[in-house]
Amino acid sequence: METKNQPTKTQFILRMRQNVQGKLIAGLLIVVPLWLTYVALKFLFFTLDGFFGPLITRSIGFAIPGLGFILLLIFLYLIGAVTTNILGRSLVHFWESVLERIPLVKNIYHGAKQLIQTISLSKTFGFKRVVFIEYPRLGSWAIGFLTNSVEDKGSGKHLAIIFLPSPPNPINGMFVMIPEQDVIETNLTIEDGIKMVVSAGMVMPPLLTTHSGTKPPR
Repeated sequence: METKNQPTKTQFILRMRQNVQGKLIAGLLIVVPLWLTYVALKFLFFTLDGFFGPLITRSIGFAIPGLGFILLLIFLYLIGAVTTNILGRSLVHFWESVLERIPLVKNIYHGAKQLIQTISLSKTFGFKRVVFIEYPRLGSWAIGFLTNSVEDKGSGKHLAIIFLPSPPNPINGMFVMIPEQDVIETNLTIEDGIKMVVSAGMVMPPLLTTHSGTKPPR
């Protein structure tokens, strides 16, 4: 009996170890970029406030509440303005090429960059809801974000416009237009959908509810 049960116990231990490892990696993919972003912003805040704060206070004769936060916003705006021109983009590409040569730093940097780009993407594109569609074949589901809807005057059908991200990089993908009745609605929030895409499915909500059909986004 012990010989027969031994493979089962071994398989159970392997599954448990793989499950724990998967959850740990998924947690790191979410936590590390957030932590690094927090540390970077905190460092910039205290650096700018500690260096420029006293100079501004002495020059104007009084202290400005929240000066460090204001300076941080101005600094981020200036960085954004510089990096959107040709010279700035060249400097960014050069800096990223340097980071590409550092194995661990490269992975952490890309994780933080993807997370920030995903949050920006979801607001810019105006994701309405997280949905599923049958893709790439019938019977298999692909996660997508409903962005808009349009009416086909020729057929009279209402088409849902859906962005399909490419895990684990949520800023790449494609969009499709399908009849609204073919959309599979979910109970997932936009944040749940982004976590699923970034973690390649390793981070899942405890409960998933779906139903067919959709309504035009408001």
